[in-house]
Amino acid sequence: MSSIKPMDLAFFLLENTSRQMHMTAYQMFKVPARQKTSFVAKVVKTYRNSEVAAPFNQKLQWLGKNIASWQKVKPDLDYHVRHVAVPAPGTLKQFYELVSFLNTPLLDRDQPPWECYIIDGIEGNHFAIMIKVHHALVDGEAALKLFRNSMSDSANDKSIRAIWMPSTKKPSRKKRSRATQSQLKKLVSSFGKLPADVIGAGTEFAKIGAQVLKLKPRETALPFGAKKTIFNNVSQSSARRYANCEIPLAQVKTIAKKTGTTVNDVVTTIIDDALHHYLKQHKKTIDVPLVSLMAMSLRTPGEDSSGNQVSVELVPMGQPTATIGKRLEQVHDSIVKVKAKSKRLPTSVRMFYSMFIFGSSALADFASAFEAIPSANLVISNMVGPREQLYMGGVPMVAFQGLPIVPPGGGLNVTFASFNKDICLAVGAAPEAVNDPYQLIQYIQQSFEKLKKSTLARSGQS
Repeated sequence: MSSIKPMDLAFFLLENTSRQMHMTAYQMFKVPARQKTSFVAKVVKTYRNSEVAAPFNQKLQWLGKNIASWQKVKPDLDYHVRHVAVPAPGTLKQFYELVSFLNTPLLDRDQPPWECYIIDGIEGNHFAIMIKVHHALVDGEAALKLFRNSMSDSANDKSIRAIWMPSTKKPSRKKRSRATQSQLKKLVSSFGKLPADVIGAGTEFAKIGAQVLKLKPRETALPFGAKKTIFNNVSQSSARRYANCEIPLAQVKTIAKKTGTTVNDVVTTIIDDALHHYLKQHKKTIDVPLVSLMAMSLRTPGEDSSGNQVSVELVPMGQPTATIGKRLEQVHDSIVKVKAKSKRLPTSVRMFYSMFIFGSSALADFASAFEAIPSANLVISNMVGPREQLYMGGVPMVAFQGLPIVPPGGGLNVTFASFNKDICLAVGAAPEAVNDPYQLIQYIQQSFEKLKKSTLARSGQS
C-alpha cells in the first residue's frame, strides 16, 4: 500500500453521481480502408494483453471514514479495455452522443479507477480511443506526458502502445531529492521544515484578512469574493454538455509576441470576452470582473510522479466593458500578480492554500447558503502538449479533445491544450450553467478574430 495525497483524496470525497471527478479525452485516427477491420482488432488485442504500470495498477482502499490509501493490484484488462461501435452510418454527431453517454457513469471504485474505450464504426474510416481516468490517479499535465510517450512522431514506427504501459524511455538522471531519502531522514527533514511552512501559511492567511479589511491592496481575488453568475449554477444531475474548437497556435503566438503577453494570457482573454457576450445574450450581465480558478503546475522538470502536483489560484479577469485589447492587458497583469504571489510561497504552503481554495469552491455543493458567495465563476485549465504530428502503429492521429470536468460548486470548465499546430479548446458544462456550449464556442472564435484585428491595427499604427 502507498499513501494518498490529501488533494487526491479530496477528489474522491467530493465525488457523487452528479459530480464526476474523472478526466476524459479521446484521440481519433484515420486508417486506410483496407486495414480498417484488422488494425482496430490489433489495437484491441495489444491493449488487452499489455503490461500495466503505475499508477494504473492502483485501486483505492478505504482504511476508515474518509481515510484511504492506494493498493497495488493486477488490473483485469478485459474489464478496463472495451471495444464498442457507433451505429451506422457512424456520423460525428452519433460519435459525440456516444462519448457523452460513456462519460456519464462514475468509475468503479473496486477497480483501478480508469477505463479505455476503443470506438469503431466512425465514418470516413476513422476510429477513436477514449480514456477515462480519475483525477485522483493523475493530473492533466502528467496524463498528457503519458499520452505523448505512448505515441510516435514517425509513420514508420509500427508499434502500438497505451498510456498505462511501462515507458520504454530511460528516465533522466537527477540528483537525489528529499523524497528518495530514508524514512528517518525524511522525518527529521519534515521537523526542520514544518515551522517555516506553518509561518508561511499563517502569513498568507493574514494577508487575505488584511485584504478583506481593505488594510492592504488586493494581489489576487479572495475566497467567496466572486459575484454569482449563471456559470455558478450547481449541477443537479449527471447530465453534461460539451463543445470544442481549434485555434491556430501560430496566430496566438504572434498576438502574444506583439503585445508582450503569453499564449495563456491570449487564450484566457478571448474566453473571458466570450463569457461576457454569453451573459449579455442571456440578459445576465455583471458589473465586476469574472474570477477563474486556474491550476498552476508544481512539477519540477523531469518529474514523473503520479497524483496531482498542482496548486490552484483565484484569478480576476478583465472588466465587463473593457475593449478586447484592454482586456488582454488586464488579464496579463492579473496573472502576473498571481504568479508572483504564488512563487513566494513554499510548495507545501501552496498545496495547503490550494486545498483551502478548492474546499471553499465546493461548499455550494453541500450548503445552499454558499451558492450566493462563490469563490470563482469557472475553471480555466491550460496544458502544453506535443507540437508535432503523432502516429500510433503508423496511423496518423487526426484529432484530440478532452471532456472537461465540471468543477465543484459550479457548472463550467474551459480547458485548452496545444497539440501539433493548434490549440484544442474544450468546454464542459452542466446544462444548468451553460445549456448551449456551442454558442459559447462561437463567441470564443469571434473574440479571437476581434483580438487579431485589434492587434494588427495597433501594430500597423506603430
